[in-house]
This record gives sequence, C-alpha cells and structure tokens, in this order.
Amino acid sequence: MKIGFPRALYYFDYFPFWSGFFQSLDIELVVSPPTHRKIMDQGLKKASDETCLPLKILAGHIQALDDVDYIFLPRMVSVEADTYTCPKFLGIPESVLPAVPEGQSVLTVTLNWRNSKRQVLKDLEVLTEQLGKSKAEIRQAFNKGMEWQKKYQNTMGAEWDFEDSLNKVESASWDFTESNISSAPRTWKERMISKIPLYGDKAEKQQHLAAVGEKSHRLRIALVGHSYLTHESYANLNLLRKLHEKVDVELVQNVRQEDIEGHLSGLRKKIFWSHSKQIFGAGNKYAEDQRVDGIIYLTCFGCGTDSIIQELVSRKAREKHKPYMLITLDEHSGEAGLVTRLEAFLDMVERRRVHEGYVSTYGECLDSDSNAL
Repeated sequence: MKIGFPRALYYFDYFPFWSGFFQSLDIELVVSPPTHRKIMDQGLKKASDETCLPLKILAGHIQALDDVDYIFLPRMVSVEADTYTCPKFLGIPESVLPAVPEGQSVLTVTLNWRNSKRQVLKDLEVLTEQLGKSKAEIRQAFNKGMEWQKKYQNTMGAEWDFEDSLNKVESASWDFTESNISSAPRTWKERMISKIPLYGDKAEKQQHLAAVGEKSHRLRIALVGHSYLTHESYANLNLLRKLHEKVDVELVQNVRQEDIEGHLSGLRKKIFWSHSKQIFGAGNKYAEDQRVDGIIYLTCFGCGTDSIIQELVSRKAREKHKPYMLITLDEHSGEAGLVTRLEAFLDMVERRRVHEGYVSTYGECLDSDSNAL
C-alpha cells in the first residue's frame, strides 16, 4: 500500500510522527517533491482566492501526488493540552477537497490532544479497517510515531535544514540521550566548533578554528514565523539560505520549551493557538536576548493568527529597541524586492551594532542610557 503525503503545512512539524507511524505499519509513504513553479500554479488554480499561501501550496502538492492508494489529509485539531492548532489545520480536508484528483481516495483522521491520549488512540483506530491493520498494530504504530516525534523535537533544529534534521531522526544517527540533548550545539558557532576534527594535522585544526572565529563576528538574526513558511524555500524565495550566507540564524525551534513557557507572561489571557504560542514565546526571548542583533518576522497575507501575534512581537521588539522587520509573502512576491529589503535591514543592523546601539531602529535618538530623548 502506498499513501501520499503532501510536502506542505503539517509536513514541517508533524511528519516525523506520521513517518514513524506508517513505517511501523509497513506502509510506504510517498512524499510529494519540493515545491516548484508547477506545484504553485496548480495550487493557485485549485484553492480558493481567500485562502492563505500555505493552503494554496498544499493544494498544489495534492495535485503532485500520483500512483498512490490514498492521499493523507489529517485533521489535527490540537497537539497539546489547552490549545488548538491554526484554523487552517481544522479545515483540512474539506478546504482542499477540490484539489484532490477525481477518483483519488483520501485517508483522513482527527487528532485532538485536548481530550486525552486514550481518545487520540481511539481516533487512530478508525484507520484499522481502511488500512487492514489490527488495533494492536495501530497502538504500536502510535508509540513509534510518538518516539520519532520526540526525537525530532529534541534535536531543537540541530541541523538548520528541516530535511537534514529529519534524516537524522530516521537514520537514528543522532544519539538522543539526555546528556546529548542538553549539550547539543545551539548556535552556528557551537555547531562549527563541534565539527573540529579530533585527528589530523595542526594546520587543519587551526584553519577550522580561524573560520569559526571569522564567522563568530557575524550578525545574529532571529527568523520567527510558522515552520511551513520559514522552511518552505520556494515560497519564501530561499530566504533562510540567503540569511545563512550572510549572518548566523536562530529559528523558533532552536528555543527550549521551558524558555517558550517562561516568555509567555504579561498577556491578559493565554494564547490558545499552539503555533502562535511557540512563535510569541520565541519572539519575546529573542527580543530580550542581547546576543541577537535583530528579528525578522515572516508571515503571509491572510494569516489571521499572525495578524495578532506579529503585532505583539513587534511591540516587544520596540520596547527592547531590537531591530525588527516584517516580511509578508504571497504568490506574487518577487525575489528582487526581498533581496533589497534584506540587504537594507542587515546594513542598518550592522551600523547600529557599530554605534553600540545608540542609533534607534524606530527613528528615535538614544542617549548612552538607551532612553528616548
């Protein structure tokens, strides 16, 4: 049996779980190819104009899947207690049904962790008949999926590319002991130092250290936003790679969960969207982190949750006098405009660091105590 899995939206957060789940059931997962122009065009034709860019991309990836028995479109209501996923997740699969090729079967299941683990297992057991598996096999697959998901989350973005982190989980090449998790390299500099050869001549080691020293003086920029935008290289015009060529980059998944929780205070009520909670907590941490030189918030037109969270993060950045830029994407975004804005922002941040922060990013003149005059 072959099940098609679109390389979009929930893929960039929850594919480790589903990969482990279906592998345990001895079912082949066929993942659609990385986004390209044809996939984007197909998605624009099949998705509603009012939907956001990630949903349009999802519609295109559904069209790109062929020669499969089912296309998998889960409805992920909640992934943790007292939260909901983004409304776009709640509307799957109905919102993208027009994109499903005629005659193609759809496999779907509802997951809602707001209830209980027992209820999640019961929901997964509805797949028993469709997949020809027993309830015992489904439960075993659930445990395997949870194991893989935990391993991926514990990497905390040890590899900045999502595919590389995923490959480490699937190949079991990463040792997920508690000691290694706590000591895993977090920043670009730490990752480079960890790769210094243990053996070899002295010149080779010195050359590697020199490269690390040179790179360590680079700017450090936090790129915050939904993973299905920050890691979607075609839709974001290779923004992450462009940044990595010029600066050290920190992402939402690089922040420990306890740090996320610790930076959610000060709100009148809890954020009940799980993705938004992660973004807000990470954004607040980066705004307060003196090692981070600036923040870029990546969003897309039509994102209802970002319309609120982006404003909250920008206020925190302004309060801490942290350089901040908002990048909003849609299917018409052009690379030339993005490069121009990115270079201007990095140039401003560099000049501000040279002047020891006395130059405000918001048009104010600051004295030596960083108070607005």
